Amino acid sequence: MAAATGIVAIYPYHFEAEIERYGVVKVRKVWYQVLMLPQSLRAELPFDEFPRLRVEGEIADVPMTNAFIPTGNGRNYVIVGPGVRKAACVGLGDHVEMRFRIADQDSVDVPAALYEALQSNPAFQSIWDELTPGKQRAVAQHVKSAKTEATRKRRLEEAVEVVMSFEGRFREWRDIRKRET
Repeated sequence: MAAATGIVAIYPYHFEAEIERYGVVKVRKVWYQVLMLPQSLRAELPFDEFPRLRVEGEIADVPMTNAFIPTGNGRNYVIVGPGVRKAACVGLGDHVEMRFRIADQDSVDVPAALYEALQSNPAFQSIWDELTPGKQRAVAQHVKSAKTEATRKRRLEEAVEVVMSFEGRFREWRDIRKRET
């Protein structure tokens, strides 16, 4: 399943799979369209160290950044989001190729508005620096995914408030965020 023999490839891992429907149960079942990682390739990847292994690559030639998520029964999947599906003109049941490399596990793409808020507020920056990269990514994505300037501003204010009063409130904020979608 791994690519490249003798040549350093941009994406050293690849596989082909069918886009499947996979349900995750929390409070209510949420359905995703996913690619399941083949077990033979799973053995080559550092899931013991990084259970939610972040990767960057391409699905059906469309760039993506995501993570392989454990199912709980020894398998891992990556969500094929609507933007990728639309750009690749693929959907449920289609067979696609995924090429990828292991991404920096601590990398966080911080949108400009959030970066400015961090730079202008040392207390906010200090608490932010103590968050795990995963929590930072969740906050950053919440701000970044806003479609209008008014929503972006409101989400930035929420993010600052939640991070500043972090003690146990991150879960509460995440639950509020889920209700919005």
